[in-house]
Amino acid sequence: MKYRIDHVVPTWCDDDYKNLQYEYLPHKDQPMVDRWIHDGYQHMNLNGAIVNEKNSVPAWAKTILQKLNWQEPGINLYRMNTGDILPTHSDHYIKYQKIHSIADPSTIWRCVVFMEDWKSGHYFEIDKTPVVNWQAGDYVVWNYNVPHMAANIGLEPRYTMQITGMIC
Repeated sequence: MKYRIDHVVPTWCDDDYKNLQYEYLPHKDQPMVDRWIHDGYQHMNLNGAIVNEKNSVPAWAKTILQKLNWQEPGINLYRMNTGDILPTHSDHYIKYQKIHSIADPSTIWRCVVFMEDWKSGHYFEIDKTPVVNWQAGDYVVWNYNVPHMAANIGLEPRYTMQITGMIC
């Protein structure tokens, strides 16, 4: 299985996730960013804003981990504003591997949970398959090297939660 799409009943009951301290950080893979710029992704933000779990992620976010049942999970919340784009890429998990002393990255999985119902202009693609019209709580899970992309060309921010871990 390269990826699967599933659903969890949202455990967030309000918009608290919108009021967290999101920050734009430079993308960790500069050669990939250079390739995107060469490919024509110029004059745009090539990432989204992030809230790291070390910065008070709400308790409701951790309840989703029970459904996944992963080892060593890490959680980040993302906000993509209008014009934010993350072109097609495969994740490298270099920091995650280092923190957890993982030699074989094929044991690592990623999950993106959609925090709100789909809005026009919000886009996600996994292994060349577009994902749109999602409902809050829908999520996509994939193994470590599956290509994917995300973008927001809509008028409202796009909120997701990203979970990285190993399947038990």
